[in-house]
Amino acid sequence: MSVYEKLIFKLIPDEEGYPPVSTEAIWGERVGVNQYQVDNIPYYVYGVSKGDVVKVENISGEHVVSGVIMRGGHSTLRVYVEEQRRKSEVVQAIAERGGVCSVSSEFSLFPVDIPPEVDFRAIDEYLSSIADDELISYEDACLQHLGIDSSRVLECFALSTLANVTH
Repeated sequence: MSVYEKLIFKLIPDEEGYPPVSTEAIWGERVGVNQYQVDNIPYYVYGVSKGDVVKVENISGEHVVSGVIMRGGHSTLRVYVEEQRRKSEVVQAIAERGGVCSVSSEFSLFPVDIPPEVDFRAIDEYLSSIADDELISYEDACLQHLGIDSSRVLECFALSTLANVTH
């Protein structure tokens, strides 16, 4: 029987106050002693994707993530679409290309999971073609697919929420 726990990621807001929260809770499935496989798409966390195995420490009864043990091969993007109608179109187009979006009607920002077997380039090229940096934009949160420009991958690791992420 699988055991799922909420994993706590500590976040440090930047000089502009982003992200607007100090922690993010993400479900994880226990795969070993103090080891969990991330089972949701991170919303604010950098450097971690669904499918990654993370190490946790029990702090005051919470499972606080302290590092990444193993990469799962997924990539994570965050997409911002101002208009609700347009957001629905973008989510559908991403899904048609194999991406999985975690969407809320309350927010213009949403994370995208790109599983290892999905063509990252198809989703990236689509988003690049529609991004205007005002009404539609996107950013890299964690890039694990092969063939992605190394400067983008390194930037993701530099922004990583966890200081001791295994590369």
